[in-house]
This record gives sequence, structure tokens and C-alpha cells, in this order.
Amino acid sequence: MTVHRDWVRRAVVAAQRIPPAAGAPDGGSRAGGERLDSAFASDAADVLRDIGLIQLDPLMRVSTAQRLTSLTRLPRTSRADDVDSSLWPDGKVASFESFTKVACVFPLEDWPLLRLRRERHASGHRPQLPAGVVEQIRQVVAAAPGGVQIGTIESQVGSGERTTGWNWTQVKQTAELMVRTGDLVITARDGTTRLFDLPERALPEAVRQAQDLPDEQLLAALARRAAANLAVMTRADFAHHYHLSAEDAAVGIEQAGLAPVQVPGWPDTAGRDQAFCLPELLDGVLPDPSAQGVVTAPSAHPAVDVSSSGSASDVGARETWGEPREARLIGPFDPLLRDRRRARRVFDFDYLFEAYVPRAKRVYGHYVMGVLSGGRMIGRVDIQRVGDQLRINGIFPEAGVPRRVLAPRVRGAGRTLARQLGVTLEMPG
Repeated sequence: MTVHRDWVRRAVVAAQRIPPAAGAPDGGSRAGGERLDSAFASDAADVLRDIGLIQLDPLMRVSTAQRLTSLTRLPRTSRADDVDSSLWPDGKVASFESFTKVACVFPLEDWPLLRLRRERHASGHRPQLPAGVVEQIRQVVAAAPGGVQIGTIESQVGSGERTTGWNWTQVKQTAELMVRTGDLVITARDGTTRLFDLPERALPEAVRQAQDLPDEQLLAALARRAAANLAVMTRADFAHHYHLSAEDAAVGIEQAGLAPVQVPGWPDTAGRDQAFCLPELLDGVLPDPSAQGVVTAPSAHPAVDVSSSGSASDVGARETWGEPREARLIGPFDPLLRDRRRARRVFDFDYLFEAYVPRAKRVYGHYVMGVLSGGRMIGRVDIQRVGDQLRINGIFPEAGVPRRVLAPRVRGAGRTLARQLGVTLEMPG
């Protein structure tokens, strides 16, 4: 089946649980805002269960990666300070931390799906782990109900040397690899500090037992999970999402019963890297007689909620770009952008993370967020938090997007994020 790129783009945004409206505009009715906000997840734990994984990164130019990703999918009345307590609640396990290629947090129920990833790490790294250090680490962790910080592990194992920056001690390296292999788990935090624990103590027995499935069934379930979160994906997309081998990705897709689709204009989807989606995503897809066999969905994944009020030009802008009140800022580690090649393919959005690029060589700025509105990436902003202000340092429209269209949507998205962070928005003069 052949589908329109526009339909795919809307399906991708919908699969990432970003509703078409972010809440009532400033000065709008409170009841209207509550109705619109009801389309969002209730808390960050719900966001995590909905989208499958959230990449972690401690950079605080604006806020942490997990907070930005969650807030994009939460009502404008939500607060950034509540995100971490929802992902790592006291006295309850809602998530676990592990790795794709980078550190991520996953919903607890997905622990079984990543068994093969843990086994691949174990076969590659466990033989090289110093056995004496591994056993000492387990003893320290076992003696601390509720888990223990890495600093405590380092102080009680070996020489007591502590990690500084990226200069990791052997003890820290070993403990981190034990998380990758599943010999240790991280399901809780003390503030922002991770707590290392034993899987047999921290994880519910039902979750641990659910991983005892044949490899092909686990890969198929993982492929269906990825398809639910990515909407339309290639084998390479699936492999990147969970950092799988090409072979494991191919087996998962083959066994998952996904529907193959063609997307005209998408690079890398012809022949060996065709695109796939869950069959139910295509339910209700209707033929478009003007597209010579290309099909589109009627309204299952609407990109915009167009009001009938306003001038003809205003309505046209809303139909194309979405309303200013529904715009959202998308962080560099958000699932919509973390796979840069996929972001180019889906959104025609060429994102470059320039935080570590010398200032003189930067194109857009130190920390840049995308502007999502109407289901499109319509621009980007150089942004930072300074004290009690969220400061927009630069606004950059995408090709074909008038600046007069982008500016009010940056303001709307910026006000939403500023409110969630508990600061005020400062636009460029």
C-alpha cells in the first residue's frame, strides 16, 4: 500500500501522543482549556508508557531531557518538578533505566522485551568484568534495601577512588556494565541520583518471569512496540530505536505481522529498507482518486483543530501551520528528533545539535529546539533558561514558512513551556 507523506507525518505525531491542541490561549476560557488539556497524558509515567522510552541527558540549558520530552506531551498546567517524581515515585516501581545506544528510561512492563539486548551485552562484556569487583558490588548493593548510589559503591569497593567527570573508576565502569547486562537495575532515584539495586529485589516477579519467551516472540513484540510508537518505520528505524542489530530488527519485523507501506518521496524506503506499520493503523484508509493510487486516512490523525473564526488568511494559516496556542517546542533528545535521519525523512527537518560545536561555527545556537505546529516542524529556536526567565535568543523559520507565521507560534509554545517550568518568557526584541 502507498501512503501520503503528509498522512505519515500526522500519524507519527499522533503515535507520539502529542495532541493537536496544547490548551486554551491566553485569555481563553478556563473550561475550553481544560477540555483541550484533557487530550494529554495525566503525568510523566503515562507519557512513558505511551511512547515506550525517554532518552536521558543531564544538560540543563533549559531543563533535563526527560522533563522536556514529558512536558511536550503534558497539559500546559503541568509542572516540570513533578516529572521526576512521576517517573521514579517513592515506594513504587514505574520504570527502569537502561541503554539503547544512550541512556534511556523505559516503562516497567517493557523489561521483558529487552532481554535479548541484555543477553547481547552479557555475552560481549561479562567475561571481561573483574569477577571480584562484580561480587563486591553485589554485596554492597544487597546490603542496602531500596538501592544504593554509585558513590557509596565506589567508597566501599576497591581503593575507594571516586569518579570525576568522565574519568570513570573501574568500579563505576563495572557497575554501569552490570546495568546493561541486567545484573543490576535502576528503578529509583534519590532526588536526581540513581540508585543501583538487585533485579530480583527491585522488579516484580511477574515482570521477571515474562521475559522467558522464545527469542523470535520477544523480537516480534519489540517490533510491534516500536511500530506503535513510531507509526511508520523502516528496519533501520527499528534498529536505531532500540540499538538492535540489523539481523534482530529484520527478524522482529518479519515475525510481528506488520503491514508494508510505500511512502513516495521518502528516501531509503525502496527495496531492502521498505517501511512498515501496524495493520490497524491503516484501518479506514481511503483511496484518494486524485493521487493515482496513493491513499490517505480521513481524520484518524488530525494535525490541526481549525477554528471557523477569523479572517480567511488567518484560517488558511491555521490550516497549514496550526494555531499558535497548540505549538510545542521539541527538545534535541525527543523521540521525534533523536534519530536525525528519520527526522529529515519524516519532517524535512535537518537538525544539528550544536552544544559542543565551537561558538564561531554554530549555525543556529548553543541549544536549539524545534517548533512543532500543525503536525509540522515549522522552525527552530535558540533557547536557554536564565534564572526565572526562559529566553529565546533566536528564531529560525524552516524553508517556506513566513516569519510572521512562525513568531506567534514560537510565542505560544514558549509561553506553554515557560509556564510548565515556572518562569516567564522573554522573546527577542
